[in-house]
Amino acid sequence: MKKQRVLITGAGRGIGFAIARVLAAEGYDLLLNYRSEQGKSIANLQRFMQSDEVKGIDVKLVKGDIAETRDVENMMKALRADGVDQIDHLVLNAAASPFKPFLDMNKFDWKLLLNSNLVGNVACVNEVVPMMKDGGTICILSSMGSRVVMPKYPLGIMKSALENLVRYLEVELYDRNVRVNGVCAGLVNTDMGPILKEMWPEAVARFEAGNRRWAIEPEEVAEIVAFLMSPKSSAIRGATVLADLGGGLSA
Repeated sequence: MKKQRVLITGAGRGIGFAIARVLAAEGYDLLLNYRSEQGKSIANLQRFMQSDEVKGIDVKLVKGDIAETRDVENMMKALRADGVDQIDHLVLNAAASPFKPFLDMNKFDWKLLLNSNLVGNVACVNEVVPMMKDGGTICILSSMGSRVVMPKYPLGIMKSALENLVRYLEVELYDRNVRVNGVCAGLVNTDMGPILKEMWPEAVARFEAGNRRWAIEPEEVAEIVAFLMSPKSSAIRGATVLADLGGGLSA
């Protein structure tokens, strides 16, 4: 594979970190976005930078809060100053949300929800697409909240918006030969698991009582993202791939 560079937002934990590891194993150069100099994300990325997994590839850590448009602009300006003049693929994974009913949300909750998940992602697209060459890809991460009403999960409406954004961007960027797709993942086995079990105890109990595996591993989502970035998926355009282990097939 010709050397290609990928920018992954929210790359320090969960699905984002799994995507970074899978793409490193496939030989992509990586631009790994994180938000804060403290916490689990930067610790994970610093260990990753020292590991054998990054041998033979170029990896840069890129700080920036995707919820802040100015941060996105400064992040990209810093990359260009560091000699990055081309980005082949963009993976929009970063997300943030309050976990509460809509009627309990205040203006600060709405600002977090909109800026972190929609405004910030569009800002990333606006900055990165001019740096893409023919054959670039964008992959946007969604969740089951886009299709099923989940209590105390306002992030679901943003994921619905992002799945529509996939389709609109695919049409708009078609003449540039930039493919745009998404992945809608079911319940993923990340450090958010305990929070989700607390929020949706009845649903999780029902899943656990069934005979079907229900918790998706982050690496499984990452492999789908890698496929959607590769020429092997060239016929898939403007689609959001559902990855829910078949959990929605029966009541």
